[in-house]
Amino acid sequence: MNSAHQASEHISRGIIFMLLAVFCFALMDVAMKHLAAHLSSFQVSFFRGATSLPFVLLWLASQRTVHKIKPHNLLLHAVRGVISIAFLILTVITLRELPLANAYAIFFAAPLMITLLSVPILGEKVGIHRYSAVCVGFVGVVIMLNPNAMGFASIGVISGLLATVGYSFAMILVRYMHRTETSESLMFFFVLSLTLGCGLLALGDWQPLSISDLPWLLLLGVSGAIAQYLLTEAYRQAPPSVLSSFEYTAMIWALLLGYIFWHELPSIWVLAGACVVIASGVYISHRESIRKKQNLPQQEP
Repeated sequence: MNSAHQASEHISRGIIFMLLAVFCFALMDVAMKHLAAHLSSFQVSFFRGATSLPFVLLWLASQRTVHKIKPHNLLLHAVRGVISIAFLILTVITLRELPLANAYAIFFAAPLMITLLSVPILGEKVGIHRYSAVCVGFVGVVIMLNPNAMGFASIGVISGLLATVGYSFAMILVRYMHRTETSESLMFFFVLSLTLGCGLLALGDWQPLSISDLPWLLLLGVSGAIAQYLLTEAYRQAPPSVLSSFEYTAMIWALLLGYIFWHELPSIWVLAGACVVIASGVYISHRESIRKKQNLPQQEP
């Protein structure tokens, strides 16, 4: 009885940590969207990495896990770094061009893409239920990208779709790299690659900062670091199958923060399509948890 109660408490804490992490990531995106209005996408992406790097190093030092950042496959880290730089720059462009809720609605298609990519790249088996959910999810994408909503041809939509594809490839690569690399290594080299790569790209179009940018840079660094910590703690307390659905609460914060800062309200088409995509993502997560339970070895009673 005590063990069951303790497990329930861990799951409850994990859900709370996940909800707070999603909120902090939304604040981070608000900061990037604000800075992207007058800074280049390269420069904003650089600050995303540079403001987080000190916090990552501080966390590694406090946990005495600096030694765990030693990479086993530098080539894969380099490939992941290039993909991460590309999708983050495209993400910044999307946040600049589209309302926050519209951008999130496109990004929510990532679990659909990851499910499809996991078959040829990782050799995972996807059953009829998840394939059906992916098909329904892409119908939701078409609904929110129809000409009456966002349209297919705008810079924001194209960059959002490309960012989603890039993010999906990066996450597939992370799944594969987890076989040999530590979480500390993956986190450190991700932030380092953003800082160095985007910093070099930003040199050609560097814009001077103003005093008014400093609070937004502070928000960018602090919210990103806190979000990463909360996300780590959430997955330490509860299984991914429980937590993944709560990532979609980001739409609530996108609607609220988008209206507060920019008076943005998405169309009914965007909301309807986002609901279909979210429902598909939740169902895919549900089927994934069932598959993992079925693959667990049977234990003696």
